Amino acid sequence: MAKQCKVCKEDVHPVRVKLGYDTCVKHSTAERYSGIISATGKTDYELNIVKDPQLAKHLKALSPVYE
Repeated sequence: MAKQCKVCKEDVHPVRVKLGYDTCVKHSTAERYSGIISATGKTDYELNIVKDPQLAKHLKALSPVYE
């Protein structure tokens, strides 16, 4: 039996249930993560995962790629 969303009572996807969520995607309060790629050398790159949405917006504004 499928678990139902606590907000709208629709079935929650089984993968979301396995991950411990109790709402459907439409009613999720989880924030998306952002990734910022930075060059650490001539051919070396680093991917930084940013969890804070305000910091991600700030870093995006500082990036010359998005101008």
